[in-house]
Amino acid sequence: MQVYRGIAAVLVVMFHLNDMSAERLNQVTFFNVFQAGWSGVDYFFVLSGFIMVYVHRSAIGKKDQLKSFLVKRAVRIYPIYWIITLTVLCFFLVIPGFGNNKDLDWGQVILSLLLIPQKDKPILDVGWTLIYELYFYFLFSIAIWLKPKHSRPILLTWLFVTILHFCKIVKFPRAFFLLNIVFGNMNLEFVMGCLAGYIVIKYNNKLGKYRWILFGIANLGYVILGMLVASRNIEFERITTFGVLAALLIIAATSIDLKDSTKIPYVLIFLGDASYSIFLTHGPLISASTKIVQKANLGKYYDGFFAPALLALFAVVCGCIFYSLIEKPLTVFMRKNIVEKMFHPKAEGRI
Repeated sequence: MQVYRGIAAVLVVMFHLNDMSAERLNQVTFFNVFQAGWSGVDYFFVLSGFIMVYVHRSAIGKKDQLKSFLVKRAVRIYPIYWIITLTVLCFFLVIPGFGNNKDLDWGQVILSLLLIPQKDKPILDVGWTLIYELYFYFLFSIAIWLKPKHSRPILLTWLFVTILHFCKIVKFPRAFFLLNIVFGNMNLEFVMGCLAGYIVIKYNNKLGKYRWILFGIANLGYVILGMLVASRNIEFERITTFGVLAALLIIAATSIDLKDSTKIPYVLIFLGDASYSIFLTHGPLISASTKIVQKANLGKYYDGFFAPALLALFAVVCGCIFYSLIEKPLTVFMRKNIVEKMFHPKAEGRI
């Protein structure tokens, strides 16, 4: 799974690169092969649901573990996001032309920093995915805070309404953006991840026999769907296609990890570790780079392969550098000085 986290981050990078190149430079990159790169977000959502069940299932129904869960999630999400968002905000203020004509006010800044749902996208565009992540953490917190006999009816009712909304039986006007997030279709990918976690825990011994078959089916499905999106510009319902494939891939990859001692190249493991930094930093880097090329009238030198390949490499390398120099040491520092001190205090010496 670690490998696919890195791959998913790179796919998102390639998608946004293709999108911005077409919009600003009227240039198709890599023959549109990465047009379905947005599916990397679907993988992250499903993976998040999987991790919640697979790693934190022991906390369900134990109210005393809620604070620890929330603090650990906040430490993981917010500090790095704040650093990048505030950096982008500074660039917007110093060079307004790079702000994509956004009219910023203090209300939007605060909502963006806290990742509170809003009508428009946050200052850092990919922040919309983190808003869904935090909402899912809230839902999982209900399962931790309450006993299963109380949380189950609440969560099943929410799931029922969400499915009705997905099936378009229940519709909310666009003006009610909060309801469209609370019962949004993307939430079903977290549910798929939870289901994948339950399947691995419950049926791993049986699934183990078919792990490589499932792995092959999932990867082949990604290739076929990606080619269809690229060549025929076909739009798929992402939940029932890429969401399902992500769940299948995670189940297969986890089963392989548990059964086989597969050697994975260090570079792929590192990309997986750096995936969050790559995901957060790539948007501003690609946006600024393509805008510079556009304003400098260098579009004629921007081909459909070599130039965007260099730009993609630049974005990924910068994300990796940010991870090595900032995210990793900051995360270690905060875990040691906040999480461990709050929940694992040193025993006081006897007098």
